[in-house]
Amino acid sequence: MMMKKNVKMMVASVTLLSTIAVATTVYAATVTINSDGPNTGLSALAIFQQYFGPNPIDGPTDSGHLYESTSTHVGNVFQFKAGTSSDTAVLDGSNTDRQRIEVKAYKSSPSNVTATNGQTTTYKWQFRAVSPYPMPPSGNFHHIFQLKAQDGDDGAPILTFSLEGGYLKFRHSPIGATMDQVETLAQTSFSNIDGQWVEASVTVKHTDSGAINMTLKKLDGTVLMSYSGTKDNWREGATINRPKWGIYRKIYTDMPEAKIQFANFQITK
Repeated sequence: MMMKKNVKMMVASVTLLSTIAVATTVYAATVTINSDGPNTGLSALAIFQQYFGPNPIDGPTDSGHLYESTSTHVGNVFQFKAGTSSDTAVLDGSNTDRQRIEVKAYKSSPSNVTATNGQTTTYKWQFRAVSPYPMPPSGNFHHIFQLKAQDGDDGAPILTFSLEGGYLKFRHSPIGATMDQVETLAQTSFSNIDGQWVEASVTVKHTDSGAINMTLKKLDGTVLMSYSGTKDNWREGATINRPKWGIYRKIYTDMPEAKIQFANFQITK
């Protein structure tokens, strides 16, 4: 009887320890989004809808602007295309001075692709700006990644990868009302990435004084730019922070078309 009692006590102890371990362990979860290839499986839009919700695209969703392709370097890819300044399909609604075709998380998206105050999220993806990718003239914005607040002070993005002055810049803004406080945190010559596959990783703690860690590297591991520091990553009145990828640019005279490919989106919380 004593032996049986001891066995029962040991089992109870193990069960209790397991329960405590499960209760105190935080497991990271990753959402991975990949193309299933051109002319097979789901469309690019349908794939994005599976992960981000029924309205995941800002801009046109037709196969001339958003489609799937393949790459010898990374396999199946998503491709975004914004036409010349005469391409009215990519006009940003009533803002006729700009073009937009982006995939996004938004207010109605599942919580595993958005972030609330205090959470830490890693966004990781591969991309290739199809050469010759147009560099905008001075004074004309061009973003290919944005981290935006939803609600409250949600005007200007918190973080961007932006093209400016011959560089790809990693930029931060603590407020959304104006662009006056935009700061370039890191940059690399655009010639380092034009036509080349690269991999970006951005880890953000979504708080007023939150850590940011960013690396941009070639597929062989060569680091092109990086940043590590603390910034204001949460806006007054915001309900979530949300990522966007694609093309968002100001229209200018004789603007050529732009095409960019993405692969292996990962969002880890």
